Amino acid sequence: MGSSAVSGASAPWSWYSPHRAIIFLAVLLTAVAVAGGTIGMVNASRAEQATARLSAQYLVLQPPVRQIRASDAAFQVLATEAFNSSTPATTLVSGAVADSNSTDQAYLTLQRLLALPGNSELAPHLPAQMASYVAARSKLGAFLAGEPQTTKTAALAAAEVSADANLDATLATLQSTISDRLTQTANQAEAAAALARDCLLWSIVIGIIFAGAVTTLLARHALRVERELTRREEEQSELSQRTEFEGRLQRALEMSTSEEPLFNLVAESLGDAAPNMRTELLLADSSRAHFRQVLVSSDHEGDSGCGVMSPNDCPAASRGQSMTFPSSTAIDACPNLRGRGCSALCVPVSVSGNSVGVFHVTATDDSPPSEKVRGYVEVVARRASERLAMLRAFAVSQTQANSDSLTGLMTRRSLETGVRELLDTGTPYSLAYADLDHFKELNDVFGHDAGDRALRTFAQVLRDSLRPADIPCRYGGEEFVIVLPSCPIDEAIQVLERVRGRLTDRLPIAQLPNFTVSFGLASSDQEDEFQQVVSLADEALLAAKAGGRDRIVVAAPVSHQPVVRSSIGTEVSASEISGLEAESERVAF
Repeated sequence: MGSSAVSGASAPWSWYSPHRAIIFLAVLLTAVAVAGGTIGMVNASRAEQATARLSAQYLVLQPPVRQIRASDAAFQVLATEAFNSSTPATTLVSGAVADSNSTDQAYLTLQRLLALPGNSELAPHLPAQMASYVAARSKLGAFLAGEPQTTKTAALAAAEVSADANLDATLATLQSTISDRLTQTANQAEAAAALARDCLLWSIVIGIIFAGAVTTLLARHALRVERELTRREEEQSELSQRTEFEGRLQRALEMSTSEEPLFNLVAESLGDAAPNMRTELLLADSSRAHFRQVLVSSDHEGDSGCGVMSPNDCPAASRGQSMTFPSSTAIDACPNLRGRGCSALCVPVSVSGNSVGVFHVTATDDSPPSEKVRGYVEVVARRASERLAMLRAFAVSQTQANSDSLTGLMTRRSLETGVRELLDTGTPYSLAYADLDHFKELNDVFGHDAGDRALRTFAQVLRDSLRPADIPCRYGGEEFVIVLPSCPIDEAIQVLERVRGRLTDRLPIAQLPNFTVSFGLASSDQEDEFQQVVSLADEALLAAKAGGRDRIVVAAPVSHQPVVRSSIGTEVSASEISGLEAESERVAF
């Protein structure tokens, strides 16, 4: 009975026996761990879905938008060069077509992406503005193909610029919207990841023994998601900062109207892009055969810098791509870096697709400039290249507008502009009116090609014989006007004699038939108005022609006869040329 009683009394409590309690506790803790793990997995899945949506829905929109803006900007550079050119710009067609095709292809990609669910409201006005821009751009095709510029093409150009501005503003707004969506999605994913991490941590605390393994795995997964989100957040933040830096740099560069202010601005921006590092810009000369240092960071002006002499000797410039060299002693280090004890980043500078320079950034050996520094320096290089190309294209167009196409000398209009500056400053000058003797016969006998070569040869002799401040001009046909600032008549005669002597020496080298030149010489002291001085020199030239050519005649005051110099520079009596002015009208020039 006792035994039976004990047995019956202990039966209800046998469920709490130690091993059963452990099993119960294990089941309870496992259930809690599973529940916590399940919640953690759900939230981790949400974070993964947010991350996937971040990549699939928004990140893919950035490359085509950047490509459209970059191609559009490149097209605008070529169009601006064409608009500023005084001659047909047929050489720009291929570049313009390539940039237009690149813009259209990127837009097709962007259009497909915007058609995806959730993206249609991002840029509702983009198709209409793109169509307007393509229509405006297409109307410039004939002008870029070589038709001369007219009032109509100027209007078309203005319409294209306006359409481009509207399109670029819409794309900029789209980029800003995408950035906001990326930030919002990233915050949602980060919040989901944080919640998943909290659930997993609670599961670890409650289920230390039985749920530890599962919780650890989920925690690791959540941390991976968070690290990925953090990395992408940092990339997005870096991209936003770089875009802002690029925008400020672009606005500043647009205010640079010449190369010197441009280089000063680039030096300042390089200080922001690569702080505490030595930076320099090597730029090729006009022959593109030799490098010269155009800027160096102020803190390192005493350093000798990179010793590369030619673009062909620079790996980055010759390959047209950025290169990083972590150590000067590495086997694959740049040959120009060896022995300098530093690392280097080299970013090429390109103008119209040709490498014309290189940005050289150095740091301590085995600690090369970071990818962040590389990105910023590449932004500076790209924007500086675009502005430099535009400035040089504008300078070329200005030079072409102010220069004679055959001889390269100033035109009559540019001469008058230069003389106007002399008049404004009260600078006296001598003026020589030159004419090639028997030029018509040279053309008739030896052909117009020989005549053109004779004009070019004489123009080159003038450039070699005159001072930098002197102003030679092709006044028309075979006539030339030379303005000699601060040069008295006697010195001007010596200059013209030097021109005549060098012309005689140059003819055999140029393989041209012998020809001479006659000069009429006047001074600003004789007349106040420029055209009056030209008329005096012209009258003296007529006297030189009538007197036998190949000589210099100095215009005398109205009450005197001109003073003549023969082919060897000796003076001829004024009485010997009396009456020749009337006969000069019948002489063939």
